Amino acid sequence: MDRELIGKLTSYAEKGGHLVLTCRTGQKDRRGQLWEALWAEPIQSLIGAKVAFYDLLPPPVEGHVTADGKPYAWGSWADILDPQPGATVLATYTDQFYAGRPAAITRKLAKGSVTYIGVDSENGDLEAALLRKVYTAAGAAPAVLHPDFLVDWRDGFWVATNFTSTPQPIPAGAGTPILIGTRDVPPGGVTVW
Repeated sequence: MDRELIGKLTSYAEKGGHLVLTCRTGQKDRRGQLWEALWAEPIQSLIGAKVAFYDLLPPPVEGHVTADGKPYAWGSWADILDPQPGATVLATYTDQFYAGRPAAITRKLAKGSVTYIGVDSENGDLEAALLRKVYTAAGAAPAVLHPDFLVDWRDGFWVATNFTSTPQPIPAGAGTPILIGTRDVPPGGVTVW
């Protein structure tokens, strides 16, 4: 990370973008060295919080956070946040000695928003739930797909690959032209639109 990139990310959000950053963002400069500053200090004004400290738990110890009343497990990395005024807490630690401290926050920034997810959940479910929340707040309608049904944007085309044992519908509108495959992708099949 460098100050130029931080400026670009800030401008993106100010102009209406919805920026999502995750734990460990901004810890090091472009040379891979820790900043001669507080932990993640260069991004504090961008994310709307100080990263007070971090923790990682030795396996098999498991920590927990809650978001929208649902519990999530973590173990590999956790930033403990001190939000600035105007930031909204999205997830909170529920155990360990930092129970009650924020784990994820969001804030408006001019026309857009910045969300910081400071914890790495065990299976990615927390991050998926928070991304869905950010997308929905931004007016997007995120699809709910089976974890083994992959949809990628490649060179101007959507490509769906079905690794499940049942047909899966593509997340596209009724009038979307299909270039290869079918709307319901069979097991082991591929559809391009």
